[in-house]
Amino acid sequence: MSEYQYYEFLAVDRPLTDREMGELRDISTRAHITPTSFVNTYNWGDLKARPMALMEKYFDAFVYVANWGTREFMMRVPKRFMEPTTLAAYKTGDALSFESKGEFIIVTFMARDEEPRDDWESGEGRLSSLVPLRADLLAGDTR
Repeated sequence: MSEYQYYEFLAVDRPLTDREMGELRDISTRAHITPTSFVNTYNWGDLKARPMALMEKYFDAFVYVANWGTREFMMRVPKRFMEPTTLAAYKTGDALSFESKGEFIIVTFMARDEEPRDDWESGEGRLSSLVPLRADLLAGDTR
């Protein structure tokens, strides 16, 4: 069986510049890059950058799905909207983590299947359903 890895990044607060899109093109010649997104699917390789580094510099939301059961969602929130102490109250295990990066907090939700699965889901469409959670946090809703 071949591997499947899906990476999708989204710029919400501002579009990418031409220079930034060029920097992203240097990372992947096959990715679909627009002023607001970077999407790539890998079947035989891997992304040649750390998702956290791309979130720090360019993007506000990210989703990763792999056919071996790993799923990851990140969102970058300006610190003026979210206190680290608020997030710390929700951290009960490894599923939620967060890092302070400059004027932002990057929140990461991680899930890994415990047992290998024969069936797996693609990543397409997942990020669009998760991005509203970022808007909820910006509005003060921490549910």
